[in-house]
Amino acid sequence: MVAAGGVVAVAILALVSFKGTPEVYRRTAEMGPDPAAVARFNEHVINQVANVLLDKSGRTPLDLVVTEEMANARIARFLADQAASGKPVSPVLRRLRVGFEPTGLVIATEVGSGMTSVIVSQHLRLSADPEGRFCVEPAGTDVGWMPVPKGALDYVRRAVAAALARREARGADKTTLQLWRSILDGLDGKPIPLGKGKRRIVLESIELERGVLRMKGYRSKAKRK
Repeated sequence: MVAAGGVVAVAILALVSFKGTPEVYRRTAEMGPDPAAVARFNEHVINQVANVLLDKSGRTPLDLVVTEEMANARIARFLADQAASGKPVSPVLRRLRVGFEPTGLVIATEVGSGMTSVIVSQHLRLSADPEGRFCVEPAGTDVGWMPVPKGALDYVRRAVAAALARREARGADKTTLQLWRSILDGLDGKPIPLGKGKRRIVLESIELERGVLRMKGYRSKAKRK
C-alpha cells in the first residue's frame, strides 16, 4: 500500500509539474498586438538600429531598451498580418510569447488544448562574442516546470521559417524579415551580426532583468570620440 501510495504521489507530482504554468508565461500570455507597443518597438528598436548603421560618423550609439510588451506586440503584429493575408498561422505560433529574465531570454508557447495542453519553454543565454556579434546559447527546455530534452520547440522554428518564406515571396518589409531571420539563426546557435561589412553594430554589453533587455554598442569602423 505504501509503495502504491508513493507511485500515485509521484504520478500526481509529475502531472502537476507538466501542467504547471511558468511565471514568465503567466505574465506575458495576455500581451497582443497593441499598436502603442508596436510603435515603441519600431521607434526604439528598428529605427534606432537603422540610425546607428546609417551614421557614418559613428557618433550615434546603440542604446536599446526592449520590454516584453514591445517584443510580444511586434511578434503578435507579424502573426496578425500573416493571418489577415489569408496565410495559415499555427496555434503554437499564435500562443508564442517572449520573456526576459536575469538568466536569459525565454521563448514559450502553449501546446495542445484543454486537459492535454502544456506550456513548453525554451531558455536561451544571451551574450556578445569577441567580435561584438549577438550570440544565443540554448540553456534548457521545460514542459510546465519539468526539464525535457533539447529540441522540444523545433516545430516552432519550422513554422516561423515557413511563415517567413511566404512573406519574403510577397515582398514583405526587409528589415522585419532580417530581424526574424536573425532570430532563427540565433536559435540554431549561429552568432548574429547586426548589419553587414563595415555597416555593422558592435555590441559592447547585453543586460537582462525581469521584463527588460538592454543592449549597447556602436557602428563598426567608426571614428569615435
